[in-house]
Amino acid sequence: MMYLKRFLVGCMLLIGISGYAQERQGRGNMQNMDPAERAKNTVTRLTEQLQLEKSQQDSIYKQVLQQAQEEKIIFSNAGDDREKARSAMQASREKYSGKIKNFLNAEQAKKYDELQQQWSQRRPRQNQ
Repeated sequence: MMYLKRFLVGCMLLIGISGYAQERQGRGNMQNMDPAERAKNTVTRLTEQLQLEKSQQDSIYKQVLQQAQEEKIIFSNAGDDREKARSAMQASREKYSGKIKNFLNAEQAKKYDELQQQWSQRRPRQNQ
């Protein structure tokens, strides 16, 4: 009877650990997403938060798609030099942020700046 209890407890632990691992893996890791899918998700989020018009969505989608493609290349070429990749990603974000702001009105641009600040605070900081 005691062995059966230990066996059941062991099975429950294995199920719990594997479920947790799959849940962690299933989160939307942006680097592993297709650039078109990343761009679509980003524009959808921006549309909800900034009330973008259709013409703005189309223009911003093109910029975000280019950014996602560029960042995918940066990430794949980074190798072990994470600092180089981090600085290249930051430069890419700044470049495309300016381009995206060109399609926003003043109120949307202000809100976009606030959103970017929130996103940067949520972004994991490593080696700091």
